[in-house]
Amino acid sequence: MGEVVVCGIPFDKGMDEARKALNYVKENGFTSVQIYVYWRDFEPEQRGSFHWDTYDKSVRLIQEAGLKFVPFLLMGPKYAAPDWWLKSEQHQGLVCLEHRIENPIESVWNIGFRAEIDRVLKAFADHYLPWGVLESIQPGICGDYGEAIFPVVGNWPGDYHTHRGFWCGGEDAITDFQLEMQRKYSTISTLNMKWRTAYQSFYEVKPFLRVFQPSRTAYLDFLLWYHKSMTTYAEFWMESCRKHFPDTPIYLCTGGVEEPQHGSSFSDQAKIAAKYQGGIRLTNEGNNFYENTYLTIHMHSACEYYGAYMGLEPVGPILPIGVAVRMYGSIAYGNRQVFHYYGNLMNHSEETGGAAYVKQYGQYIGERNTKQDITFFWPLEEALLSGNPISDNIRESICSIRKKYMINVADEQMVLDDALNNSKLLVLLDTSVIRAEVLEKIANWVEDGGVLLANCHPHDLEDHVVERFESIFGMNGESEEVWGHSEYIVHALPWMLKSNTLLSQHSMVAWNKLDPSVTPLMKNIEHNHGAVTTKEAYCSFANQFGKGMGIYFAAPLDLDAQADAIWTPSLAFSYLLEDCCRYFTNTEPLILEENQTVGTIINDKLWSLREDGAIMIK
Repeated sequence: MGEVVVCGIPFDKGMDEARKALNYVKENGFTSVQIYVYWRDFEPEQRGSFHWDTYDKSVRLIQEAGLKFVPFLLMGPKYAAPDWWLKSEQHQGLVCLEHRIENPIESVWNIGFRAEIDRVLKAFADHYLPWGVLESIQPGICGDYGEAIFPVVGNWPGDYHTHRGFWCGGEDAITDFQLEMQRKYSTISTLNMKWRTAYQSFYEVKPFLRVFQPSRTAYLDFLLWYHKSMTTYAEFWMESCRKHFPDTPIYLCTGGVEEPQHGSSFSDQAKIAAKYQGGIRLTNEGNNFYENTYLTIHMHSACEYYGAYMGLEPVGPILPIGVAVRMYGSIAYGNRQVFHYYGNLMNHSEETGGAAYVKQYGQYIGERNTKQDITFFWPLEEALLSGNPISDNIRESICSIRKKYMINVADEQMVLDDALNNSKLLVLLDTSVIRAEVLEKIANWVEDGGVLLANCHPHDLEDHVVERFESIFGMNGESEEVWGHSEYIVHALPWMLKSNTLLSQHSMVAWNKLDPSVTPLMKNIEHNHGAVTTKEAYCSFANQFGKGMGIYFAAPLDLDAQADAIWTPSLAFSYLLEDCCRYFTNTEPLILEENQTVGTIINDKLWSLREDGAIMIK
């Protein structure tokens, strides 16, 4: 059995209430209790003067109940730090790039703070490791609530300057940015050529807001540095934790949807967690399985590829059925840990509350490998550059295909780290910009036998065509994207079982003048308009590329075939996607009964989640 964690035990209501709550969660299958442990509470007066009494009382009650202790050890946030530190010259807050106002949350570039981190972690380990009570430890490093992200919304309005923005306006951040750009480009002339700038020296190079970006390359360099800064800071925490807690599971806490301002790269965080034999606690779940899938699949895929374990936490109130959904999700993922808030278990009676699902299914929580053959490209860098979330088509496609197949995702860094080597099919949707080296890596993978299904042909950061990538689809210098309303007849190949049921597809977009090797999947109807004859064009086509294949779909995606659509709804892409999943992975789709929400193959058995929250195994 894995780790089933609860947080929010009412220790503040007295020992009797705490004991009652602890006995309740123990009876319902929980293994441990998390407590938010604030640095200011156990070292309140001065450096080296530790007071453990407050937390010792709670930890003893946890032990008495036969449970383990999970400290969320918060040091970075303002409310967690003791006054003596906040008033000291060594303290250095983050500075807002937009307003140049300091925020008291500790700067990730403050090297002096790292000595405090290491010292406090050692003291905490020296005190609690001999108890034999720790199930895991979770460092609280930054963010609004200890996450490995920059401040986003703050905690108490007016307490200090905070908002969604970039927190790199301080001299420590500026110096680090200059050094990073110098490491990357070596000479200022090289940077100027790539950025389209005219700096005289690296001392003139400073972090900038998007509105002032000199080029797309420059802005991505800034964003990747910002993310790297948080990753480097998080790595120090993980390294220090592992040094002082050599045999204790360690979870780096993160969350959100990787907005540019968060400074979080899930794949990089998973990689450094794995480096120190640690894991990730991701705070992203709600009550709906498919919404949870979209919000967690990037981190899960990264953790699985790099070798980190994982735990999931809800973002807020969860209904009893949501507890069942979350339990199933962690079982399906093969997570080591699942986390619940006590209040979410007690918002209904004991018979109808969420705790019953924990008691029933907690035994199935545990690590398990779930690597899959189907990968969706996760265009994180384009999302960062645009400031927009991942497209709705990607979201809907992931949720749609998950109903029938197990899938994962890969972002740019994962592709560069060879994550596609574990896949047979890559689905690339709605992406216009990808770094050239990533496009070349995808081309290598297809040439070696992979299959790429796409509705786009991205260019590099500065909108240059990457010819080798376009060759995957049989596109060349003469090929042309052509526009105009037309009907396209489906010319399905033998493996396109579902697509064969369609007759035609309406599209405004198609391609012509492709390589002779290209095979049409949907070809326009030839007809005359007076003296004008329609030229041959394909709105979907396939091309052999080395040992692999590129499949292109140019028509608009209509994933739900809305009845009130302007044009006749078509499920052509959905059918093509299913055909690719079946044929190129040699896997039949899952078949669910009417009252089942989702299914997962675990050890050759189908585990399905029913609408009433019951998990069926057959």
